[in-house]
Amino acid sequence: MALNRRTLLSATALGVLAAPMIRPASAQSWPSRPIELVVGFAAGGANDVIARTLAPFMEKHIGDNARIGVVNRPGSSGEIGFTTIATARPDGYTIGMISPAFMTIPIERRARFSFDSFDFIGNVVTDWPSLFVAPNSRFQTMQDFVDFAKANPRRINVGMPGLGTAQHRAILALSRAAEIEVTPVPFAGAAPARTAVMGGHIDAIVIGNGDGVTFVREGQLRILGIMSAERVEDLPDAPTMREQGFDVVSTIDRGLAAPAGTPDAIMDRLSEALVRSLRDPDFVARAREQALVLNPMPRQEFRAHLARQHEEIAALWRSNPWRQ
Repeated sequence: MALNRRTLLSATALGVLAAPMIRPASAQSWPSRPIELVVGFAAGGANDVIARTLAPFMEKHIGDNARIGVVNRPGSSGEIGFTTIATARPDGYTIGMISPAFMTIPIERRARFSFDSFDFIGNVVTDWPSLFVAPNSRFQTMQDFVDFAKANPRRINVGMPGLGTAQHRAILALSRAAEIEVTPVPFAGAAPARTAVMGGHIDAIVIGNGDGVTFVREGQLRILGIMSAERVEDLPDAPTMREQGFDVVSTIDRGLAAPAGTPDAIMDRLSEALVRSLRDPDFVARAREQALVLNPMPRQEFRAHLARQHEEIAALWRSNPWRQ
């Protein structure tokens, strides 16, 4: 059975938010100036698309003539953007897109933020890493890819948005499952990696399924395998890695966060506006057009979900560090 949005849009995720205790600093005067929504990756990738699609709906559901401007801060596998969010004043005027790389960076190297540097607003989208090639690639199937990689260790260059990202870890997991060696090539985001493979500069890319589905439909990319447990609704003919004999399942959660210490009154309004945005029929329609698989999680649920992932990534790093 194909995964679909109704599977992910659970009643739990869309339930009524529990009202947190309000700190003495109230949100009565907020927002009185524009809010920055920081994206730590280049324009054109999934994080950027989500942010720009979501911003006007967040403005609508925050109310009070809220204005949200999307600001790209690409570089260092998202570290520049995540640092911008974590070190901003916790006053509700800086929020940002959060993806799994924010948990990996402090594990593998010294950074100006940690998991506890953020207050989490909620999840927006859950995606799956997928392996894409150019239409004229020599690799017609996943087995072609694996056979060539076994005969030519490290000859295949596979692009992805940054080191230590969910996509990078997915490449490592696939390499282990298929018993092959490839050369990961980091880019500043999914968009430049996608451009590189379409231009013939690299052999393949692992990016989120949502980053590639439109280009598959337009004939600019081909998909060799999706790292989901089951086939997905937007590409029903695309096989999973598992059904091709490679037991690799991975997810990419993308949501919103604010600097730690942002007043609960403001966090409550942001989280409620996010949940309402994700239920808004116009936003749901826009998300469908862009192949975004919505998976709302309010504040506490999202934090617990990320905390579990953080522990898993830390354990993986301890047993098999991917950066020497």
